[in-house]
Amino acid sequence: MVISPANFLLLKPLFQRLFLVFKNDFLSAERRSVGRTRLSAGLVITAAFIASGCSTPTLYLTTEGYSEAQQAELRKQLETLDYAVETTRIEIPEAFPDTTISVNPAFSDIQFLERLEALLEDKTQASVHSMRFGEGNHAYFGKNIGIYVRNPESQQQRFANPFLRSTQCPQQDGLLKISNDGSFQLEFVYYADDEQNLHYLNGLWRWHESTLSLVFSDGSEQHLQHRRSEVATYQGMRPTDIYTPIHDHSEAIVNCAYQVIHMR
Repeated sequence: MVISPANFLLLKPLFQRLFLVFKNDFLSAERRSVGRTRLSAGLVITAAFIASGCSTPTLYLTTEGYSEAQQAELRKQLETLDYAVETTRIEIPEAFPDTTISVNPAFSDIQFLERLEALLEDKTQASVHSMRFGEGNHAYFGKNIGIYVRNPESQQQRFANPFLRSTQCPQQDGLLKISNDGSFQLEFVYYADDEQNLHYLNGLWRWHESTLSLVFSDGSEQHLQHRRSEVATYQGMRPTDIYTPIHDHSEAIVNCAYQVIHMR
């Protein structure tokens, strides 16, 4: 089982139910014995849920730059190893080599790892990099294994900061999402008459000589000049990447600066 916020969200309804049972147990002395029974049953259910989530070894497959048919073929090959296979939709960090696996240090089935690496090398024609536990904030527990496969021939662009927040924008708040397929989406909220209005702008992006260029679906453009700086945060001064617009655009939100603050 991969430890992530999503895993804990799955358990949230159970914990909420246990809290209500525990609360009722204190409110009524006459129902204490019933409350204990319910609480015990709830704990058993929770334990069973967690155990079932960890009982089946799983290969978590993340790909980039492969067609759906190629992904399906790779998944089919991995399933021959008698492991469950799940695909993820996360982006592969740029620092990861093209073919990478993440394994728990306690994993002891060396023969399985050799079979897995041989399969991946055959399918990707690239050597397999074994990632240290927790490297790149990716950690897998028990017999679960993370697999990251990037197509080196892919023409996808990679942008260091896929999410940029607008800054110093009066009456507007925007989030610029940069995708590796060369597209972007600018989601912004416009405040008018005490109401919030959500809007979207889409288009294609390119990166050249420290300039992020946005070409919108209507053909208009904006160019954002990049610079590094520092800003004051609750953790003290932190580095930030700031993207400042060069031209005027008819849409006010496009004339805002965008930034990402690196808290680590």
